[in-house]
Amino acid sequence: MKLLGLNFGRVKGTSRQYLDIAVEEAKKTDPSIEVEVIDCIKLKINRCIGCGYCSRQLMGGQDQISCVQADDDYIPLMHKVLEADAIIVASPVYVLAPSGQIKNFVDRFGPAHDKAFMLFENELRKETGGVPLDPNCLKKHLVSFISVGGARTDHWVSFGLSQLDLFAMSINMKVVDKANIHGLFEAREQEEKDPDTGAVKTVRKYFPDEERIAKATEEAKHMGRRLVENYGKKNSEIAWESAPGICPVCHNNEMTFSGTDTLCCPVCGIYGTLKMDGHRTTVEFTEEEMQRSRMRFVGVLEHQIEHGRQVRYPHFEENIEKFRAMEDDM
Repeated sequence: MKLLGLNFGRVKGTSRQYLDIAVEEAKKTDPSIEVEVIDCIKLKINRCIGCGYCSRQLMGGQDQISCVQADDDYIPLMHKVLEADAIIVASPVYVLAPSGQIKNFVDRFGPAHDKAFMLFENELRKETGGVPLDPNCLKKHLVSFISVGGARTDHWVSFGLSQLDLFAMSINMKVVDKANIHGLFEAREQEEKDPDTGAVKTVRKYFPDEERIAKATEEAKHMGRRLVENYGKKNSEIAWESAPGICPVCHNNEMTFSGTDTLCCPVCGIYGTLKMDGHRTTVEFTEEEMQRSRMRFVGVLEHQIEHGRQVRYPHFEENIEKFRAMEDDM
């Protein structure tokens, strides 16, 4: 098993601290695993320029997926992600959301590695004598996320975890765990006497919240163990043990209201019905709707149909059945 840790925060920051805790616990669980941790802040990752070069390569039938921008560190990092069997991504929350650098990577990685798109193109390559895609593009990847914020309240880290899900979405990675770590230090005011003048002034200092730190440490350790323990399992065998969230698929709490009792999960793109029990609310999703989630294969498959790509593939319906039979293992 190859475990890759990606830190999108400072080299000696809190994101790296809890990423290291998770990685070390994974190594304790199975000392034979290969581990690499990358501080992405040291890398140059340009923004996507929307040129479509990666898609044209994929549809060309002869080349592996790459990027027209070869003057930065994106392509080497792309290969590290594809080669890994399990990944832990840690990012600080800046303005309610993860760092901009991870979005630069996702914008270039996701559209180029849409799992349904790659599967169909790989079958077409087999039929037409093209070059098979790198097996690392089509294999199963496990991933877990660590979101780290300074604020004590949840609403200042609103999109930390939900936007990290975008890292996993297109290539259909199996999300195993999430940790929403924030508010580890508490500000308190106290009076201090100036040693020179004797004047008393009020100063604000930050003190570690030992209870939150202990909880965050255990969450990170749990995450590391779980990645190792779930490696090799079918998707349906991997139970969710992190915070449940409102959405039963991505386990995020954000919902889009439509003005009716129908709500949409903005990450999964699935619709549910708002239910009230006094002041308590829940959202009910049908099994059929949950299967449509963008975090599952049927959801990314639906996107290919939306693009009208089925006319490109002579055996579209047969391939759909073939891929759906593989879903629990990819």
